[in-house]
Amino acid sequence: MKKIALTVSFVIFVFLVYGPTSSQAENTFAAKILTYFAQADTNKDVVLGEKKTLKKEFSLEKFTAKDGTSIEYKILSPKTMESGRTYPLVLALHGRGGTTVAAPKLASDEFRTKFPCFVMVPESTKAGHWARPAAAEKKTTKAMLPAALEALDAVIKKHPVDTQRIYVTGQSMGGGGTFGALSLRPNFFAAAVPVAGGWDPSEADRLKHVPIWVFHGDNDKRVLPKYSRDMVAALKKAGGDPKYTEFKGVGHNSWNRTYDSLATWQWLFKQQKNKREE
Repeated sequence: MKKIALTVSFVIFVFLVYGPTSSQAENTFAAKILTYFAQADTNKDVVLGEKKTLKKEFSLEKFTAKDGTSIEYKILSPKTMESGRTYPLVLALHGRGGTTVAAPKLASDEFRTKFPCFVMVPESTKAGHWARPAAAEKKTTKAMLPAALEALDAVIKKHPVDTQRIYVTGQSMGGGGTFGALSLRPNFFAAAVPVAGGWDPSEADRLKHVPIWVFHGDNDKRVLPKYSRDMVAALKKAGGDPKYTEFKGVGHNSWNRTYDSLATWQWLFKQQKNKREE
């Protein structure tokens, strides 16, 4: 029995590390990585801790989508706003544990001065996820990204948002959700920064025109860097020009290096829809 168990373990290990044949690649992504992304957010302490972290700078809002889905989100406005001026907006998608490192970074005094913008942080339900590709196997958890995007539309109507400079970023499950946001609205966002995520490479053609900077850790054992590598390769093959940074020796928490880098934000805030060819 022990020999059989070891053999099965080795086969699973080889499959996870080296992946399937090329003809199985798309279905494998749907079957494996999205199973992780779609799991319910069960770490209540992390979620509550994040709410506490963002409490001072962000206001909490509630929104009900057309299909009846209720979603909460936190919103940060620029520290000072000039009359008649519009400001960029960053949609920050948290990971499965409820944490977003991007939002507190943008809420710091330094970044609010350098990059005045709106920051919107929607919250997935405990039994929800952000998004999955159309080819993914169906799960019982609810996709919350459509409701989040409807809430974003309401925010745009209410606040002086520069619609040419709306960005999306997210970590882990939020990294997958970042690609998902582009998939749902391929001509809506000015740029995207998915971190430690991935998506279905077969959808690359519909996303190729969007400026994307993908980040991953080469030692990520939870969401393998293969998924970012494959997506970047597919985008390039489709004619896109994505940027890709893989941190050597970094595990799943590649978002710390990503969001701590001033270069990440300088690149993001330079992107404008009206300055690119659709």
